Amino acid sequence: MHLTLTNILRNLFTSGIQEVPPAKSLEDEDHRYIRGEVENRSPCPGLNALANQGFLPRDGKDITPAQVEQALMTALHMDRLAARSLTSALPPLCRPDGSFDLIDTRRHNVIEHDSSFTRLDFHQGDNHTFQPAMLQAMMDDADGGPVTLRSLAKTFMRRKRESRAGGAPRLPLGLWFVRLFQAVGVMNTAQTGGVLTKELLEAVFIEERFPDVILNNPKPRTVFTLVGNALGMLRYVILGP
Repeated sequence: MHLTLTNILRNLFTSGIQEVPPAKSLEDEDHRYIRGEVENRSPCPGLNALANQGFLPRDGKDITPAQVEQALMTALHMDRLAARSLTSALPPLCRPDGSFDLIDTRRHNVIEHDSSFTRLDFHQGDNHTFQPAMLQAMMDDADGGPVTLRSLAKTFMRRKRESRAGGAPRLPLGLWFVRLFQAVGVMNTAQTGGVLTKELLEAVFIEERFPDVILNNPKPRTVFTLVGNALGMLRYVILGP
C-alpha cells in the first residue's frame, strides 16, 4: 500500500480525524501464522502478513479495500484516517465487483514501484520477489546496530543510486513521496522507539509476519506519526547521515 499527500487531505476533509476503534480480541479469532503460497502474494510484506495471520482472507483473493482498512485498524492499531488514506490507493487495482487479489498489487507504479529496499526494479524482470541480500544490505547500512531513521536515510539514497545506475527511469514526483512514506512504513507500524531490530525485520520481511511486539502494542499509528518519521528520515537525507 502507499500513502500520498492527496489521499491524506482528501480523507481528512471527507472523514475527519477519528480515534482508533477498540481492537477486537485477537484471542477470539484464528490469527495463527500460516504462510500462504508465494505465487498468490503481493510485493508488500505488510499485506502478505495480514493474510498470513488471518486479518485478511488467507488465500489472498477477493479482498475489498474496506477489509484492508479494518485489518489495519484491528491488527496494527491505525486510526481511521491513516487506514483510509492508505487503502484509498487500492481502487485502481479492483475489479468491477470492488475486490482485488494480492497478486494484483504487482502492477507496476500503482503500489509497486522502482527503488524498493527489498525488491528488484520492474525492468529487471521481477518486481515482486523478496531479495534476502537486499534486506541484509539494509541492515548493513546500520553498521551493526539496529535500523534507525539515520540508517534508513542511507538505504534510501543508496537504493536511489543503484536503481538509476541499473537503468530505471526517474520516479515521478508523486511516487517519490510514496517511496518516502514507504521507507518508514515499518518504523511507523512497529512503534518500537525509533529502532528496528534484526529479529523484527526478519519477521516482517522474511516470514511476512507481524510479531507480538507490533500486534500487542496499542499505541495509535496515525498519519501524523508516519509523517513525523518521514520528516525525521528526510532530515538525514538532506543533511547527510
